[in-house]
Amino acid sequence: MNKASILNLARKIELPDIACEKAMSLFVSDERKIERAVKRASLNNINPIKNAYRFNKEKNAVFSLAAALAIADSTHYEYLKKGIPDEVYYDTMSDISVWVKTAEREKNICGLLELSWIRHSIFMNMFKIGRLQYQFYKTNYLFSGLYINDIQTAVIPDKSDVLNIHIPEGGRLGVNECKASLLDSRDFFSRYYPDYSYKGFVCDSWLLDPKNEKFMSENSNILRFKDVFDRVVPTRAVNLEIQRRLWGTETSDKNKILVFCEDTDLQRRTKQYLLAGGKTGNGYGFILK
Repeated sequence: MNKASILNLARKIELPDIACEKAMSLFVSDERKIERAVKRASLNNINPIKNAYRFNKEKNAVFSLAAALAIADSTHYEYLKKGIPDEVYYDTMSDISVWVKTAEREKNICGLLELSWIRHSIFMNMFKIGRLQYQFYKTNYLFSGLYINDIQTAVIPDKSDVLNIHIPEGGRLGVNECKASLLDSRDFFSRYYPDYSYKGFVCDSWLLDPKNEKFMSENSNILRFKDVFDRVVPTRAVNLEIQRRLWGTETSDKNKILVFCEDTDLQRRTKQYLLAGGKTGNGYGFILK
């Protein structure tokens, strides 16, 4: 492991200073342990990292961050071999910083708690291209919560290879930015993964919940996001993810919802909707190749 290169990566993706310092200190105190865990880890098996300090959540969070940085740094070589631009590499790896900040905001923990998610980025199973992320994926509509009729009439057959769209935190969710990202992603995958034969794009997100129209502003970028897709269908009838995104927590207790802050128009509208008994869910979007 090249500690100077790893430190450079941490700075490029704007990792918070304290998290960076703690992770880098482990490359001194626990370097061999990190090396062993990283060597044994893979996209489909991250337990060597997750279990390193399984009984110490805070230390394991720092260890997971250090291991993720080490893997991400070695992955840079694979990007270079494929000729993938550094802009895509650093944009993709910046998701590490997003989730480190989330751990601090939601759990007051310094480090990485979402290793199961970050593995897709560090093992080249997902790429950030412009505003959106794209993951190699095979559809499983029952698992995703689609209703039987929607499964039968889906514009992309179930069990198809697709690119699964994710919307990373931060930045404006503009329709034009999303459409530009989709256009660039088609070029990216045809250029660097020409053998991946995919049927189209899918997206499973609270941002596509049809019930959003009941309380969001008609000028909301979230509502306009559905215009990016050829078709959107409802999935889970109840999903609290919007609460996590707006307030960092999830609850069905109205007494707790009462104390949610109203610093933004979306927070105010969502809070009023929830207190009136409104439910939030998910939507599933399709884009044909």
